Amino acid sequence: MKVSNSGNEAGKTFVLERNGDQAVLGIQKGRLVFANYRFQIDGEEFILKDNAVNSLLYFCVDGTAFGKKLRIEENWDEEIEVKVDGRKAALMKPNTISLEATIVMDEEVAGDWMLFSLTCLMYFMFMIYKDETDIIESIFDGLEE
Repeated sequence: MKVSNSGNEAGKTFVLERNGDQAVLGIQKGRLVFANYRFQIDGEEFILKDNAVNSLLYFCVDGTAFGKKLRIEENWDEEIEVKVDGRKAALMKPNTISLEATIVMDEEVAGDWMLFSLTCLMYFMFMIYKDETDIIESIFDGLEE
């Protein structure tokens, strides 16, 4: 579900609920180029960040939560890989026609509320990234004409 959070950009925060537990992910206010993502779960808040080098070319977010090193990045097939401590743990395959996606997770991700919710919610951040880069590309295309 889309929700509001005073510390995040309007319309760019989402929540996932399961058995009364909530996980919230949104884009923190105040960005110029690169985004900080506020991930709130189990009374904790973690900040994940666009990778300043890779995010210019494709979606790439790095961070740490509950001692796990996380990287969520787009691959050459325009799928999103979720890596935990350097190991691929999940793969999101966006449907180019609809807003749906297929998510394939290993047992570690599926059984870990933090990893499961972050993987699911990060898909919405990827969709925002794609929309914003499409707008920027169309601006540059217009300048070239």
